[in-house]
Amino acid sequence: MVKCIFLLLLGVIPSITTINTCCQILKPDQIRLAVATDSSVNVGWHIRTCPLDITNPLSNSIVMFGTSPKKLTSTLVYIKSSFYESNFVLGMSWFYSVELQNLEPSTMYYYQIVGSGCVSSSSILNFTSAPFLGDRSRPVRIAAYGDLGVDGLIGTYTNGPCLFEKALNALETKLSEIDFFLHHGDICYADNTPILVFLKTYEQAMDYCQAKMSVLTSARMYMTATGNHEINCTQVPGAYYLCLPNYKQQIPYSHRFNMPSNHSRGYLNTWYSFNYAFIHVITISCETDFPNAPSGNLLDDTTQVNWLINDLARVNRSVTPWVIVQCHRPWKGSAAKQTIAGIINCPQCQAAFEQILIDYNVDIYISGHVHWYERICFDDTTNTTNYVNPSGPVYLTNGGIGNPEGNESVGTEANDSCVIVFDPGFGILTVYDDSHATFIYYRTSDLKIMDEFNITKDRSSLH
Repeated sequence: MVKCIFLLLLGVIPSITTINTCCQILKPDQIRLAVATDSSVNVGWHIRTCPLDITNPLSNSIVMFGTSPKKLTSTLVYIKSSFYESNFVLGMSWFYSVELQNLEPSTMYYYQIVGSGCVSSSSILNFTSAPFLGDRSRPVRIAAYGDLGVDGLIGTYTNGPCLFEKALNALETKLSEIDFFLHHGDICYADNTPILVFLKTYEQAMDYCQAKMSVLTSARMYMTATGNHEINCTQVPGAYYLCLPNYKQQIPYSHRFNMPSNHSRGYLNTWYSFNYAFIHVITISCETDFPNAPSGNLLDDTTQVNWLINDLARVNRSVTPWVIVQCHRPWKGSAAKQTIAGIINCPQCQAAFEQILIDYNVDIYISGHVHWYERICFDDTTNTTNYVNPSGPVYLTNGGIGNPEGNESVGTEANDSCVIVFDPGFGILTVYDDSHATFIYYRTSDLKIMDEFNITKDRSSLH
């Protein structure tokens, strides 16, 4: 289990040792998996160099893998190494990725990142590959949440100690029931430093957070979305211009995660899609690249929207009848008391995307950003737990798992709000077959079920 060892006052500062001993302690960490294609998985990791050292410590990246921990083979497919830091006094962060290809479906694979030179090898880890495309032989279970971050001083005062670690402990308890993760943006909250994470630099907060998350990300595919906390190095009003260029425009996020944009005609880690068994999952950005986007554009205000239309048009619903879209910001639901223009709901997101999701019969739209869990009713019903052929996507706001800013309270409750839960928690979506799915929201403190509902869709036209 993950222990609460986040040192609020001392910071996570690398030990400054001599170069001679430093070479003995470099080790891959922040290990993370992501879906690449139907039959391939991306393995990513991080290595921090010795102080004052800017050279790549692992020029030959090798991941050994196989179906037995005692019988691993090597791959050098799709290797990438990169860095973005400009401050190398305490050492530089290097990020690596290797794509494991031609995997057999529904098979447990063991893997190890192989060290060389001053870098030691990782321990032998394992994951289970995705079922074959269209496989309905068993249910698929997806853990879902947004807005998970390290506590810091203010978060500890607001939420109680170790909310981040408690969330990881709860998720680890459920790990055997989970096929993959969806994280709807706002990952780690490093941009709240130094105000909310006392004496932590951006890099120290990210490194601590991702290292602790490895208990999840090294064992399951972990699929992320861009949130407002991934855009720049700070959320402090007026302080944006203090960010160095390599800490703006989601550059750290682009290095620290490897989503399947190249395999789905998407862009960076910002918008992409993938298949898992009989489910098609789409991630879009509610921060950039649509008309009046809150954080401007990385490209323009039409490319992402056109990509979404084209991606949905290519979906074969007889193979992947379920379509799920995740994005960071909600556009339906209640407003918090701490209303800041554009922060709570996102009407420009709704204007850009909602009709597209309706036209292509998307089943679920799930977001974070607001720090609670809320489920929206449909068709003038109240308190329903059964959505039978709803007239549009089922809308979920799912940003209450725990972060340094604390959970919020309702200022104005939406007329179509079915359920709001303020207790920190996360969801597990179970898709049973072509027509039936269940979503359960668990409280992290004791895994009590706080909300549960069913979705039933008539797919007779597919057969």
